[in-house]
Amino acid sequence: MESQTLNDLFASTGIAREQWQQAMNSNTRIAQLDTPQGTFWLKKSAPPRGEFRYHALNFFSWIMRLSLLKAVPQPGGKAAIAMEINRIEQLTQSGALVPEVISSSDDWLLIRHAGDSIVNILKSADTIQCQRQYLFKRILVALRRIHHNQQYLSQAFIRNILLDQQQDRIVFIDFEDDPLAVMSLADAQARDLLLLINSTARFFINDQAFLHRCIQGFLSDHDPQVIETLRIASQRLQWVTRIPFQRLFGHDYQKLKTGILALNGL
Repeated sequence: MESQTLNDLFASTGIAREQWQQAMNSNTRIAQLDTPQGTFWLKKSAPPRGEFRYHALNFFSWIMRLSLLKAVPQPGGKAAIAMEINRIEQLTQSGALVPEVISSSDDWLLIRHAGDSIVNILKSADTIQCQRQYLFKRILVALRRIHHNQQYLSQAFIRNILLDQQQDRIVFIDFEDDPLAVMSLADAQARDLLLLINSTARFFINDQAFLHRCIQGFLSDHDPQVIETLRIASQRLQWVTRIPFQRLFGHDYQKLKTGILALNGL
């Protein structure tokens, strides 16, 4: 970005030149920039993900005959920055709540702070279970709206979902890859729900009836193709819930099992 344009950016956001330079030179890929005019996040380009991860996940997807489990390539570099900007624009046009892009270059983008991490709220010892239930139901409402507008997320893990406490709304982040590059829209939407369930199941291990009801309600008027995709995935992953000596696998296994069981009965 040209010097004059950077000067305009600094003037409009309140970011100091030294603050910007420090963020650009740091080894941290995502930097928080606090100014009197608000908080901004500088996101720098990253190298592509390792090929081995793709091969391993794609092999598992092939073995299980579940295309929604395919690895979604993350191109890294300039391509990932361009992809994230494009996906944010698509989702914004569809009415989804995503971060506002303030400025960008080939190898970075600057977004406005969009909210607080919901996963931190869910993990807090001060959060009671009915509050976790309320937040989870709100996330499902926001995700269903995205799906009904024929859109989808990229990495629908709970870590990529924020709560804008000022305007009391759910915001989605992280769009460096595009699932539609390797799967259908129905698979991408089913994948959204699968990632969300399995990244939040840890908060509902002792509340499985609630989780199951929420999923059933979410899918009650969804695209039949998405429901069928998840039904097949649930059937083919049931073996995971029936392996012997389950206590030996610890809490991570219980989270996975809870997520899979939440899809029963579709």
